[in-house]
Amino acid sequence: MAGRDLFDGLLRAVRQYRPPPPIPRLVRPSTERFEAFHQASLPLRLDGLVDDWPGLTNWSLPRLRARFADRMVSVIPTKQGRTKGDARTGIAHESVRFGDYIDRLERGVEPEGYLAAGWLPELNDDSPPLDYCRDAPWQVSRFWLGAPQTSTLLHREMLVENLFVQLVGRKRFYLYSPAATPWLYSYPLRSALPNYSRFDPEQPDYEQFPRSRAVQPLEVILEPGDALYLPSRWWHQVRSLDVSVSFNVWWAVGTHSLVVRAVEFARRVRQLGDDSYGHVVTTPSAPSIAAVRVDTEPPARRRSGSENGGLSD
Repeated sequence: MAGRDLFDGLLRAVRQYRPPPPIPRLVRPSTERFEAFHQASLPLRLDGLVDDWPGLTNWSLPRLRARFADRMVSVIPTKQGRTKGDARTGIAHESVRFGDYIDRLERGVEPEGYLAAGWLPELNDDSPPLDYCRDAPWQVSRFWLGAPQTSTLLHREMLVENLFVQLVGRKRFYLYSPAATPWLYSYPLRSALPNYSRFDPEQPDYEQFPRSRAVQPLEVILEPGDALYLPSRWWHQVRSLDVSVSFNVWWAVGTHSLVVRAVEFARRVRQLGDDSYGHVVTTPSAPSIAAVRVDTEPPARRRSGSENGGLSD
């Protein structure tokens, strides 16, 4: 039995899974109220957080195309909607033009994948700082753009917090608490996908993954202007229900920020891939997915000379 399977089996033997409580929904909670959820490691839906953001109207497809048409993005190839990366080799990358991706969306042609761009400096004026993670010593932001039915795989971020903001279209989230891990068939820790699950909650294969019957996901649909806080180690799978524009901020505090910086430094020294906390995503019929990094100052903090955690190329 593999080491991860043995460990998960021991956990199942000594404890019974208890499902998490429903996700509460608060309107512009104070930083103190938000911190209570952070300390308890519980997800939270936030309403009204970005009602006054220019990005709600400025991030339309025509405007995005006009601003970033010639930007090159890194694409992760897939085959029949599945990524070519695996537990041994990781994920390959190709380059495409951002404007070509937008063109396909505007014509109603499903683009080949899910575009995920490291924070674009031109978007700073459209996204005021977020108080909840303003002072975190490590932060990275991502811009997301996807066609209807684009989906990530089930995964988790081990050391970082995640605040996800939906600006255009809708997204459905499937969430599992860290306590569900022994039932979710994680890839081995020494694999190239240690923070991913082999189980698909949208198309559950209980013959191959029988233990997963014991756990059910929480489901959340984000509308434009909604935000979702995902604590570290919470499993999530995300599907775009419409043409979707989103962004998120990852951040780490305390010893977690030190570990994240050390891991990323080691990755850069070893010249490994740049997508430390990226998403592997698939679409039902598309041959590729996109994961772009153009790291710069995230919306959570605007200090001159601030670092981005060593994630840039």
